Amino acid sequence: MKKRVFILCAGVVLFCAGVCNAEFWADLETGLNFSGYNDVRVPGNLNPPAIFSLQKDIGSKASLFFRARFSYSFSKQHTLSILLAPFTKTYKGDLKQPLLFAGKNFSQGYETTGKYTFNSWRLSYRWDFVNSDNFIIGIGLTGKIRDAEIYMKGKDASGGGLPAMEVEASKKNVGFVPLINFLLAWKFTRCMDLRIEGDALAAPQGRAEDIFAGWTGFITDKLKVKLGYRLLEGGADNDEVYNFAMFHYIVFGIMFTI
Repeated sequence: MKKRVFILCAGVVLFCAGVCNAEFWADLETGLNFSGYNDVRVPGNLNPPAIFSLQKDIGSKASLFFRARFSYSFSKQHTLSILLAPFTKTYKGDLKQPLLFAGKNFSQGYETTGKYTFNSWRLSYRWDFVNSDNFIIGIGLTGKIRDAEIYMKGKDASGGGLPAMEVEASKKNVGFVPLINFLLAWKFTRCMDLRIEGDALAAPQGRAEDIFAGWTGFITDKLKVKLGYRLLEGGADNDEVYNFAMFHYIVFGIMFTI
């Protein structure tokens, strides 16, 4: 239901932008993704608390990612955008310590697979209250729908001499998160800039940061290239789940107008 409402709102926004003769931008990103920490406890109120690390206890390798943003810009000061950011990180290796996840035991020393999914669909509005020949400074709001799942598959050898049994468990979550959207760009030439932009917010229930820092430059009057670094970090701490994770991105992208 939340996804349908999001798609409907996004469609209305883009239709309104179109009739206002707005400029359309497509921003496509790819590159390599690396896992930092990824700490998990399910359920979140597990007693005694038993937090494990997908990265330290299982391990992962660099992987490709892809995301796409579609934006309309009005009068050089107003921007509406939709972000499509699917994301799944796979962890695979011999488990370094026994763990309890979602009521299932996973035994040490057996090959274990963890899949961390954090798909993000966002609708943003930004007001560039400074838009000069040298600087762009903007602030706005983002509504994010997160479609998340932590999935584990491994072996349980705690059966008192019985052969190890294959076990699997998962925790899913779909929810809405409001964020602050921002942009700071220094146009050091007519066709190049250095920028920091993203979405972020912290609250007692958790936090989220998705921030890009890098360079963009025009190749033609309708095509730009971007290079930089992206940080994705955040998580939640409640009775259902404890999870805080950080990911690092090496980013290559193209931005073009239609």
